[in-house]
Amino acid sequence: MSRSYHKVVFLMAVFITVVCAEDFFSMCRFHFGTDITKAQNNSEMMKEVDYLTGPWMGSAETFNIGSFFTTCKNNNKTPVTVAYIIAFAAKRDLKIEDCNVHPTENLCKKGADYIRQNRSKILNIYDNFAKGIAGTYGTSKPVIFCMEPDYSQYTESTQNGGGITYQQAGTLMNDIIGTIKKSLPKAMFSMDISPWKDTTWQVNWYNALNISSNFSFINTSGGQSKAATDFISDSWSPSLPKWAWVLKRWGKPVIADAGYGVNGSGTGHDNNWDNVNNLKARIADGVIGVSQYNAKNDWYTTIRSIRNQLPTPPKCPAVSSIQKERFPQYGNISIHSGEMVQIINLSGKIIASLPEDTDFNSSHLGKITGKGMFLIRNSNGKIIKKLHFY
Repeated sequence: MSRSYHKVVFLMAVFITVVCAEDFFSMCRFHFGTDITKAQNNSEMMKEVDYLTGPWMGSAETFNIGSFFTTCKNNNKTPVTVAYIIAFAAKRDLKIEDCNVHPTENLCKKGADYIRQNRSKILNIYDNFAKGIAGTYGTSKPVIFCMEPDYSQYTESTQNGGGITYQQAGTLMNDIIGTIKKSLPKAMFSMDISPWKDTTWQVNWYNALNISSNFSFINTSGGQSKAATDFISDSWSPSLPKWAWVLKRWGKPVIADAGYGVNGSGTGHDNNWDNVNNLKARIADGVIGVSQYNAKNDWYTTIRSIRNQLPTPPKCPAVSSIQKERFPQYGNISIHSGEMVQIINLSGKIIASLPEDTDFNSSHLGKITGKGMFLIRNSNGKIIKKLHFY
């Protein structure tokens, strides 16, 4: 056999489920992202990052961020966009600020009333943006929406007239997601976490938002997540959520962010998210990626140097579409790799490593894997095959 490929031969009739290419990410590994401004004129950075973030959605009532999605499409990068439409609309119409910017004229006092009075307008703006994204980026690949940072602020007792209820917040979020999916059926959603709220609050809040069904990820916002601690950010109470708690309680991987602070002001590159030991700990806790808002210009060299030192995340990319295909008896699958490959399950556990020039028949492979979904990846983390054995 040539040393330029691996050949896995199946000597029995088996059923294989081939997972199509609409997965969130094509590689089962920790992912690095940055703001579009840091990558669009830096070809080496664009090669290394897995996803791009960009202008937050909602600075206008009509779609105005087409260049971001065009760049993602042209460079085959997953767009991870922050949907801040409610907050932008309220700040624009009422001339108010974020809660940590102005003490009285802010979203924590006037946001709930704005929602009560402008529900249809909010949904219409979401519809405008979803249609705009479909027209520029297309609908064949998923877009990741990080939904409404600090959404819980609209339920607080500080709101004029009282906050909206958790149930009302959940109903509105369901309607927003439904509105987006009308134009973007493969859209995936992430919900912001409020790490200064204890875990009892987190359970009540996420249950109201139907986190299990509506969301594939949980994300941080505010640019100040901590790579070097067990706690996401705030740690003044042991009842506050830790990174590991999120995955254990909800089974959702976490998308972290870094490099900005109050009112979106930059705080520079966060070197803590480049430390391999920090990353290994956070990956074990369920963090699937981090975006550096203010990535240093040569960050791509760091990514290259540390990527292969990182373990597989405990939750692999979500599967969005499955197609069944029957392989005939004595059929075969050739895996062109030229290097060591691994078989892993969807939780990221390595089942076996396949050295070059090794033949496996289905009986042998079945003893190794058992039934279920498995991924075959190369040493760079790229998924070569995705198979389901019944």
